[in-house]
Amino acid sequence: MDTKTLLGIGLNDWIRLIAVIGAVATMITGLFFVFRRLEALEQGFGPNSLRAIGIILFLPTLLIIPLISPQFQTETLSALLGTVAGYVLSKSADKDDKKPPVI
Repeated sequence: MDTKTLLGIGLNDWIRLIAVIGAVATMITGLFFVFRRLEALEQGFGPNSLRAIGIILFLPTLLIIPLISPQFQTETLSALLGTVAGYVLSKSADKDDKKPPVI
């Protein structure tokens, strides 16, 4: 139990609340910039823009989940981070790049 309280809420709870608000603000700001960039380039949704949106939404969520649930296992968090790393580093080849082999 926290000894210091503000409005009946402990200091650790305030820090968690501020971190969650910051993560949500980061998500909203990131989405704004992605959509603004797509609009400036006059592009629609493609694989790269969907990847950017997925990353913007998923990484702050990885911060929020352990803050909300203190019983969250570190092994689960590391597995989720590994999933994100594989998703970010994977390269999806365009269909135009695949050419038949030269014989």
